[in-house]
Amino acid sequence: MTCDIDYRYRRALDPDGLTTYETAVRALNEAIDDARLAGLPAADCPAVLLLTRHLSRIADGEQTGRRHEDAELRQRCIDRLSDLKHSPAIVALVRRGLDYRQEELRHYRREGSRTLRMIAFELGIAHSDYRLGYTTPQESLAGDHTLESKGLFVRISPERFGEPGVAWRNPHWKPPGATLRKAPITVLRDIPGLAKRIARELKLPAPAQAGLI
Repeated sequence: MTCDIDYRYRRALDPDGLTTYETAVRALNEAIDDARLAGLPAADCPAVLLLTRHLSRIADGEQTGRRHEDAELRQRCIDRLSDLKHSPAIVALVRRGLDYRQEELRHYRREGSRTLRMIAFELGIAHSDYRLGYTTPQESLAGDHTLESKGLFVRISPERFGEPGVAWRNPHWKPPGATLRKAPITVLRDIPGLAKRIARELKLPAPAQAGLI
């Protein structure tokens, strides 16, 4: 089973943080590894090609902003992100399997936190009002991602032994969130829908203003 991860496409489209030769080289190497993980030739991956151009411009001391000649590669990245929209990275990773797979674990640790921040955003919880956690029995095994705020606890797990990958409750086991509610990892394909379900089942207050991811 192959596993295409959307991270390299997002990174190639917005490489503003890759300002040094070292960070650009690392990003390019990781994109090549991710293309291989997906079973795709790195030389044909638009994200790899965009990051290669970005690295070349840094090495030559050129401006690294958007260029007209990059339009076709950027559009290919955008199209691929659209294709992957209904198969978010966290879903693809968990369904593929994570334990003892270092590249997949690297993505899982990043994408789990990102997914929980997206849920908090949809619920209107400010970044300063929740805590993220990650626990694992050992580094070679996938662990549990957690989000905890005043009235909410959410967990994303690797679905071992048939256990659903997403769970939520009141952090203090108070009604109406005194029961741990669970859903398969595929529920994360629709994060706005999941957020509405969580808010409805736990009777969370309607967000006055969206938080920040």
